[in-house]
Amino acid sequence: MRLVRFCILTGFLVATVSIPVAAGSDPAASLQRLLKDNDCEAAPDLLGDWTAQGDLSGDWTIQKLGDRKYRLIQKVPDSGTSERAAFDICVAHLGGALFFDATFQVVLADGQKSLAGGDDFFWIPLHLIGRLEIEDDALHFRLLDDGWLQDALKTGRVQLTCSQNDEGRYILTAPSSELKQFAAQFADDPEAFSAVEDFTRTPNENTALQRPDDSSRTADQAGNVL
Repeated sequence: MRLVRFCILTGFLVATVSIPVAAGSDPAASLQRLLKDNDCEAAPDLLGDWTAQGDLSGDWTIQKLGDRKYRLIQKVPDSGTSERAAFDICVAHLGGALFFDATFQVVLADGQKSLAGGDDFFWIPLHLIGRLEIEDDALHFRLLDDGWLQDALKTGRVQLTCSQNDEGRYILTAPSSELKQFAAQFADDPEAFSAVEDFTRTPNENTALQRPDDSSRTADQAGNVL
């Protein structure tokens, strides 16, 4: 995904950091969080090893981060570095749908977080927000689509507190309460949350070993498997 780093010096200075982008569209980012710490809900089905199918392709794992938060982290560091990309995630229901709030992190070999992986002295971690669908063996992160958001803000279809950068693009600055109302209102709009990252659960080797081998089973004369 593409994240934007904000430095507060005299107004907004915007720099773009290249990390993989969701297939086909860019995710929108917010300066404010959608979900506060006391909103976070337990979601034990998130835990475990996952394989990403999109531009975050590779092996990831989701760990607990405190009581009701989670960290999605690369299992293997990028080539030539000991740093691993990670996203700290909070999930909660809004308007009958499950939403997430994620912030990008860079985790060092000792497990400590670096300063967003950069050398900036002032920065604000941006929040990626969207819907989350949890299946038995799959996760679907449906992020807020930036193209849809830009158009909706320009046409007045969506009214959210925001600022504009030098290129005229809107930057979300709305507080959590405003973002929650927006999320609940557009929860069922597939175009609003169309920047999708899909994950499938990595097969558990122990489970595979416990499965009976068809070739080792025999059948009696009646055809019943023994």
